[in-house]
Amino acid sequence: MTANSVLQELAAYRSVNNILSIYLDTDLRSKSKEAVRLMLRDRLRGIEQHVPAGLLQRLADYLDFEFDWRPRGLALFVSEELWQVMPLPVAVPAQAVWAAQAYVRPLSDVIDRFGAYNVALIDRQSLRVFAVRMGEIQAQTEALGEALKRHRQGGWSAQIYQRRQDNLAIHNLRQAAEALEAFTEQAGVHRLVLGGSPDVLVQFREVLPRHLQEQIVGEFVADISASTHKALQLSLDVAQQADLAQEQALVQEAITAANKGGQGVIGMADTVYALHQGRARLLLVSDTFHGQAQVCGHCGSVSVEAAATSPGECPLCGHDAVVAVDDVANLAVRKALETGATVNIVRNNAELDEAGGMAALLRY
Repeated sequence: MTANSVLQELAAYRSVNNILSIYLDTDLRSKSKEAVRLMLRDRLRGIEQHVPAGLLQRLADYLDFEFDWRPRGLALFVSEELWQVMPLPVAVPAQAVWAAQAYVRPLSDVIDRFGAYNVALIDRQSLRVFAVRMGEIQAQTEALGEALKRHRQGGWSAQIYQRRQDNLAIHNLRQAAEALEAFTEQAGVHRLVLGGSPDVLVQFREVLPRHLQEQIVGEFVADISASTHKALQLSLDVAQQADLAQEQALVQEAITAANKGGQGVIGMADTVYALHQGRARLLLVSDTFHGQAQVCGHCGSVSVEAAATSPGECPLCGHDAVVAVDDVANLAVRKALETGATVNIVRNNAELDEAGGMAALLRY
């Protein structure tokens, strides 16, 4: 099951019992296992009296006997009927939330930051392809074309020989393009990062089918013999820079559309209202955004402004079922996932912060 599938299921999960959502920094480069356990006990202080003792014991047993401590972060979602573990490629701030729904905002942020993509490392003879998921290589393959040789003598014969070698190199690149196309179709991911020497990358782009050219989000310079770790790190830098550029463009699109009265909204109130109506197709939330809201347990409507009616009464349906929600961003992420909208957690974007920390592009 993919990370996005897990996120979708958690957002839609309903239970008669509360869910314990745990996030842990398990990066042992700067701390011990016991320090992680102490951190967890500290975060549970204040809510542990509400959590069934059996769940707390199962959580402790998992850390003691099952978790392998290789991931740098960990997310767990636990209830009487639910047990979901998500190793994370990056350390996350330790948190513990005991609530009616899973606290998915931090998980959505990590998945957004480490989106899936494929890497093609290419030279004139060989191809190496990697599938990167959640910041780690999940699958890889290699393809080897015909060997190329250099003719050391001069004259017309050397030119003819070199022309044949150049044609052979183009043939190899075309075969590499076919192998890459087959890999991407099987992987089902349509984001691509290229690696290689600048001249080879220019040639390789030219022989790629148009639909693969449109999937390219960036490229890096590396030798075909580069280690898997180096290729991964270089590709992560490229992918994250591409994500930042895309986020900037989406924020500007939403703000422009909202200001012109088009298919965009900005600010907490209008964004949450559009999510409740099911009109949002893309949710943009600043990673630093924090806000409170009121949600109706009867009709599911959300109010982020002071209720005009008496406390506890829903302004939409009139039922006395409104409760305070401390993190409206988590609520917005869940609403987006429930209604099929894409979620994008935006980092370091002053425009979105000035627009209220939240925005959406609309379906209609």
